[in-house]
Amino acid sequence: MAGGPLVAYVPCMVCLTDGEITKATRVYEGHEADRYECEKGHEFGMDFPKGPATEAMWPPSPELAALAKR
Repeated sequence: MAGGPLVAYVPCMVCLTDGEITKATRVYEGHEADRYECEKGHEFGMDFPKGPATEAMWPPSPELAALAKR
């Protein structure tokens, strides 16, 4: 229930800090937080305290892609 179906895939938050955009897949859906693992093996969590996401996070928006390249 945490993020809902729109965030089954998200950009990897670890790779983003390195300026890369890598697809991460949800491996656990919790009550308020989900766990993800990216194609490079990074694991991280995302909180959704206000309920499921209202827009998809994958593919990333052009704005996010531009920020990652900085």
